[in-house]
Amino acid sequence: MVAVAGVRRRLALLYAATFAASLLLLGPVLYLVFARQLTDSSDASLRLAAQRQALLAYVPADVRLGINPYFTTTPVLADSDNFYLLLDATGRLQDNYTGVQHAGLPDEAAARAAARRGYGVYSTLSTRDAGDFRLFTTVIKARNGRIKALLQAGQSLAPLVAAQRQLLYILLALGAASVAVAVAGGVLLTREAMQPIAVAFAAQRAFVADAAHELRTPLTLMRTNAEVLLEAGAVLDADDRALVEDIVAEAGHMGRLIGDLLTLARLDAGNLPLQTGPVALDALVARVCRQVARLAERHSVRVSCAESVPLVVQADAGRLEQVLLIVLDNAVKYNHAGGRVEVTVRRDGGQAAVAVRDSGRGIAAAELPHLFARFHRGRGTAATTEGHGLGLTIAQGIARAHRGRVQVDSAPGAGATVTLFLPLAARTSAGDPAIGRD
Repeated sequence: MVAVAGVRRRLALLYAATFAASLLLLGPVLYLVFARQLTDSSDASLRLAAQRQALLAYVPADVRLGINPYFTTTPVLADSDNFYLLLDATGRLQDNYTGVQHAGLPDEAAARAAARRGYGVYSTLSTRDAGDFRLFTTVIKARNGRIKALLQAGQSLAPLVAAQRQLLYILLALGAASVAVAVAGGVLLTREAMQPIAVAFAAQRAFVADAAHELRTPLTLMRTNAEVLLEAGAVLDADDRALVEDIVAEAGHMGRLIGDLLTLARLDAGNLPLQTGPVALDALVARVCRQVARLAERHSVRVSCAESVPLVVQADAGRLEQVLLIVLDNAVKYNHAGGRVEVTVRRDGGQAAVAVRDSGRGIAAAELPHLFARFHRGRGTAATTEGHGLGLTIAQGIARAHRGRVQVDSAPGAGATVTLFLPLAARTSAGDPAIGRD
């Protein structure tokens, strides 16, 4: 169930991320398109107003504004609606019937450009106190085509900026709502899509667990019977005795494989039995080091355990011992004659860290991401060392079941360091015993 839940979660996140990326690409395009349409619409409205005022202002005998004779007070620039300035052909102010005054008005550069080109010109006036204003300068021509005057119309850009800001907020809100709906839909879709796969995974785990459990008994009987034959001296011929010894060895080999498969099946199902309690980690590590040191002597490898401060973790002592045996066994197997294995226990923030460092040939960088994969054997190791490639997978699974992890650091020719991180137990009273002390 853990593996299926992880796949389901990754699929849902991938679906949501793809949808969000699409919105991130589409959203700015929509905003730019609609914002440009708002700007164009505002400019068109200003141009039409200016042209209307220019037509009303033109009299064959003279050019004057006077369109709003009831206007008597001088408005503040920020509070005005459209305003109009009548300029002569050279761009000098002739009439300001709206009474709007501000530095930069009239825009003489725009007036000269309109007079030179003979058609309307847009420009923008930026002010510190009243904001930005859009200007449109149009020409007023006589019947003979000569430019008699210029009319400069302006309007505040504040409504346009407010409309664009509102558009942005609407797009952001719709985008956030769409992503939320996409996440919910992705979860529902992946749940439905993964249901048959979950059933298949559950059936596979049940089969592996049942098969491993059923095979243990006949293998145990086979090995026991073979050992009895050897101990009783019932096999006298040397060749036959060698065959029986091979049966004992292979039965032991298959028994360990079946045990590993059963452990993996329980880890996958999330029901690995754990008998947790306070464990004196330093004492447990020292005891495992003494056990492995005797076996390491056969490979001419020296195992040493540095003294450390007492550290207590809340864990299953038997399972932690299994993890340490896996790591130390690898450190011995992948070492060389005369090599050494150093074990240290230290405190790392709120965690206990057990580091096992060997003096072997190290691990290539390309191999590191695959070390915890099932049945993975490093290049060139399958024929020279025993094992099934399940040790680190099981160690990592047990560590995670204790809310910890296993980390491997290595470089070719520099040995490898495998570190087990476990959360420290809450401080107990002085009378509480710690499991695992000698």
